[in-house]
Amino acid sequence: MNLNKKIFITFFISVTGLLCTTLYLIDTQAEHHEIKRIIADLDSAQFQFQHDLEVEQKQIQTLTQVITADQKFRSFLAKIKDNFYPFVEEIGKDTEADFVFMLDDEPAVRAVYLKNDRNKLALENNFSSFDVKNSLDSALMSSKIISLNEGLYSSHFIPLKENLNDDYAVGLILVCNQINDAWMAKLLNKNNALQAVFFNSNQVVAKNTSPETAAGILSHQLNIRQNGMFSWNNERYIAKRVLFDPQNQQAGYILSANLDQALHTFKQLQQQVLLIGGGILLLGALLFMLISQRITRPLRLITKGTLEIKHGNYRHRIDYQNSDEVGQLATAFNVMASDLQEKELIRSTFNKYVDPAIVSELLSQPDKLRLGGERKEQTVLFSDIAGFTHFSEKLPAEELINILNDYLSAMTLEISRQHGILDKFIGDAIMAFWSPQLCNLNHANYACRSALAMQKKLQQLRPLWIANGAPEINIRIGIATGEMTVGNIGSERARSYTCIGDKVNYSSRLEGLNKHYGTQIMIDRQTATEVTGFVVRELDTVRVKGRETSESIFELIGEVNEVDDIMLEKIKRYQQALALYRNADFTQAAQIFSTLNTDAPSNMMLKRCIYLQQNRPESWDGIHSMLDK
Repeated sequence: MNLNKKIFITFFISVTGLLCTTLYLIDTQAEHHEIKRIIADLDSAQFQFQHDLEVEQKQIQTLTQVITADQKFRSFLAKIKDNFYPFVEEIGKDTEADFVFMLDDEPAVRAVYLKNDRNKLALENNFSSFDVKNSLDSALMSSKIISLNEGLYSSHFIPLKENLNDDYAVGLILVCNQINDAWMAKLLNKNNALQAVFFNSNQVVAKNTSPETAAGILSHQLNIRQNGMFSWNNERYIAKRVLFDPQNQQAGYILSANLDQALHTFKQLQQQVLLIGGGILLLGALLFMLISQRITRPLRLITKGTLEIKHGNYRHRIDYQNSDEVGQLATAFNVMASDLQEKELIRSTFNKYVDPAIVSELLSQPDKLRLGGERKEQTVLFSDIAGFTHFSEKLPAEELINILNDYLSAMTLEISRQHGILDKFIGDAIMAFWSPQLCNLNHANYACRSALAMQKKLQQLRPLWIANGAPEINIRIGIATGEMTVGNIGSERARSYTCIGDKVNYSSRLEGLNKHYGTQIMIDRQTATEVTGFVVRELDTVRVKGRETSESIFELIGEVNEVDDIMLEKIKRYQQALALYRNADFTQAAQIFSTLNTDAPSNMMLKRCIYLQQNRPESWDGIHSMLDK
């Protein structure tokens, strides 16, 4: 993707992001604002309804009280006349009640006024729900919503007293209005924007919306109780559920408002912003493309030059003569290309003689090109072809070189794969070391893994060489870990980046010790201590020629998941025999070593134990001194 496209995409994404953010803020802030407004409207509607209900209740109570306080009515009440219907009818008509009952203190119905006779029987059979007895006993006026199976009723209780100052009642006037659509419309006519549903026992008893909408609102009572919101017909609603009596969860009303309808105006605003913003975006994109073409045209030369350098053409130069910023960049690029061409020449030359890892380190840290070194703890490996001198005399020089080149190339590759640094070839021998910087301090592990890989690779190549008439090739490897001097060693005219020290020499001696014990890979004690995930076998304690001190030597068997139980048992028995040998119990040691007659180190130790039985030393420390290298 070229720079023009990147600049355009950046501009497009930035403006689009700004536009989307604006639309998002309009949407979220508008929704937040509308939710708060609707909740406030619901609270206001509830307050207004409660207020209007209380006003209605007081009006009915006042009208009823005025009629019952009339002298004529009280005269009838004092004489206990039976014909109270005219008074009950008057109360019903004045209060516009659906029905009025007059009861005595038994209580028994003395007079009834009904607008509609169909509810008479149901109401007469449910006086217990009206709690008439309590109203008679208290002799106090009260109003409340009564929930019956037949519906909800706004009920008003006006006690009848012989004397207005009495604290007891001799009867009761019960004025009721059935809660239905007409009753609700009279009290909620100021809140037509809200949907109101009055319910009783999960049944809609009054509503100011369609039956389907009312039923849908009522079916979401659980969501309304939990979070005050619900969805119906793919639209969202804000709702509030109010109970007439907290002890009765079956009767109350729900006030709700359609949130999506309330947001309709804001959605239109969003569309307008989107259209205007999209137009501005397209116009800006066209102008931006024209400007970016003029800016990026000179930079294409730099881009082309950079790609040439990327593909290894360090001879490429940028031909741009202007003195502006791009011209200065072109000049700096040409200088850089010259330096890279020179450095690549050095690198390509060095890589043929020195390990690429060393070249990279020297080029990144030129100070190390000076003579001198530093002490580091690292791991060094020596490998050698067994019997190379013998079979090299029998092969033609050209064939010998071909086999040797194949062998050294394969072994070098295995060393490089394990982050090793090839130090040098000494004829058929290989010296390599593992720097802690390249191995995350796990240099001993990488060296051992490399040695095992070299042996496995040799097993794959050996049949191919034999098939071509070459002799069988076996190698011996020695590995040692410890402190050594690493750096540029030599003279001003010739030098080598290598490592020297006692551990380097000891690694070479360990490689040679393999032929005495019949092993392939031998490691020193420090290597055996530091490695993890490998199976090693302690072979002996020796004092090699040229060293005063003795040290235990170990055989590297393989990685843990590659060694079978038979080999582990063999190692265990070898260690038992070695312990007896070190305690000068040569007879018992020989018996155990003899049971391991297929194992080369065991055969060698068996011969030594037999010799020591016949030539028992005067003093014994368990250390074997090597007489040759």
